[in-house]
Amino acid sequence: MKNRKVIHVELLKPPQGYQKHYYFGSVAAIQSVLPKEVVGVSKEVIWADMKDGEYIGRKAIIRKGELITQSTNRGNKGEKL
Repeated sequence: MKNRKVIHVELLKPPQGYQKHYYFGSVAAIQSVLPKEVVGVSKEVIWADMKDGEYIGRKAIIRKGELITQSTNRGNKGEKL
């Protein structure tokens, strides 16, 4: 099994046109989709203040977790004889 990092952003009161839940592969990717004004915090503050894998702000809750995936042999060609 493989574990991959996942960042979950929950907007407490999403503005018009935004969803309540978002999932990202990194903290930096958050602001490529959600402006600082929507999240209520910059990525630098998230990096500095994320205690125990969680940041709770006025506009959003941001959690760091692990995505558990099953290992496969898909794409593995093996040795050629």
